Amino acid sequence: MLKRVFRIIRKELIQIGRDAGLVKMIVIAPLLQLLIYGYVVATEIRELPIVVLDRSHSAESRRLVDRFLASGYFVLEGHAETLDEVTAHLDDSRSLMGIVIPEDYASNIRRGVRAKVQILVDGTNSNTATIALGYTAGIVAVENNDLIESNFERLGIRMIEAGIDQQERVWFNPSLRAINYMVPGIICVLLMELLMPLTAFSLVKERERGTIEQLMVTPIHAGEMLAGKTIPYALLGVVNIVIILAAGTFWFKVPMAGSVGALLIYALLFIVVTLGMGILVATMVTTQQQAALAAQFMLIPNILLSGFMFPIESMPDLMQIFTTILPMRYFLVIVRGIMMKGLGVAELWDQGLPLVIIGVIVFSISWYRFRKVFG
Repeated sequence: MLKRVFRIIRKELIQIGRDAGLVKMIVIAPLLQLLIYGYVVATEIRELPIVVLDRSHSAESRRLVDRFLASGYFVLEGHAETLDEVTAHLDDSRSLMGIVIPEDYASNIRRGVRAKVQILVDGTNSNTATIALGYTAGIVAVENNDLIESNFERLGIRMIEAGIDQQERVWFNPSLRAINYMVPGIICVLLMELLMPLTAFSLVKERERGTIEQLMVTPIHAGEMLAGKTIPYALLGVVNIVIILAAGTFWFKVPMAGSVGALLIYALLFIVVTLGMGILVATMVTTQQQAALAAQFMLIPNILLSGFMFPIESMPDLMQIFTTILPMRYFLVIVRGIMMKGLGVAELWDQGLPLVIIGVIVFSISWYRFRKVFG
């Protein structure tokens, strides 16, 4: 039996090696996607373009604008003379935000009364707008604090600093680098994005070419053929993990707090589940084009609802329940736990157990349909 399985594995590896485009996709595509995700997909946004309408023309207004620019989060796109010019900047997407400082801004500050500033934000991208408003709130809060201190000093009143002294300490990612958080997620995405379609294509291609019937009339059993067709892609998955980890560690300087062995153990489990999903896709379609569409249909919910892009806790209750059937949800917690927190196999059993259950269910359904469709 093992000899027959090995021959199928050998045949599959030879076919993969002969397909130059596939080899490039397997090796180069994960690295390119890692670079794209690593440099583009980040929660921190910097150098947002702003336009300023300063009607005060005072030292106080210039200090406020300088504080925005000194933060590093904003860059000055230009000065406007009228509100219409500010609107034009936002309409043309030349600026993301407009700061309108009224004429009485400086006089109100000097008199010790509340001064107003209007912030206009392009809300086309709500996520970027929310982040920009958060930056703005922090900058204005610091400016307010400085103004309060200067007013007390001018009146000859000594401020008593009492209350809570907040001392922050960030665990697992002290530098708050977004890439440290993204690379573990990219491992999950690329594994599923690569292995599920390839497994489905491999089986559907045999049916399209008519070679599946030739295999079925040989002494090879369905289980042997299934093992021989999927094991090469499991090996490719392991190779891709090594490539992504090496690139993330040496290029992006992402630390590896836990054990690579623990990561590979759980990765093999996730690979098995992903291969099962690929087999299931192959049993539901008849052409490679259909397989590609079906694979995307199964891949997108895993990316969007697993916690890779958006926190599960912020989703509606119904969506949170739906995420419990997504294997990437659990593997994502596992990879981040190992790479960022240094957890081991034992500490992550509560995430591995649902992955096992999902794998058993998916492979049972896939095996049943495989024997029915390809047998």
